[in-house]
Amino acid sequence: MRINYDFAEELNQPDFQPPAWAFNVVWPILYTLMFVSFYIFLNTKTTQSRISGVWIFVIQLGLNFLWIPVFFTFRMIKFALFISILLTLFVGYMILCFCKISMLSGLMNIPYFLWLIFAGILNFSLCKLNK
Repeated sequence: MRINYDFAEELNQPDFQPPAWAFNVVWPILYTLMFVSFYIFLNTKTTQSRISGVWIFVIQLGLNFLWIPVFFTFRMIKFALFISILLTLFVGYMILCFCKISMLSGLMNIPYFLWLIFAGILNFSLCKLNK
């Protein structure tokens, strides 16, 4: 399966579409924050169970990785939007789970959550502009 990143350039873009290089800057920062927060979450001393937080982390990461081929390879913009909405909801819940164990680990995911909201709005706009 080959991911065709050029597909997005073929679409009608909204006015607020960031330049392609912005994604190459933002995502490594977000992944770093996400994994550092997960490390903090796992290593914070607590008597509370971490099981739900671990599962939510794994599910949101799977949804994150699923979005890429759905959008770029299979060109299913509307299904990608559905995944984006699910992903945003799971990350919101993950933040709550992480905050119960470590406030820092939860708050470190706020930029990720905000970016997902923006990405969802962008995905929605692409659906509207490319029927």
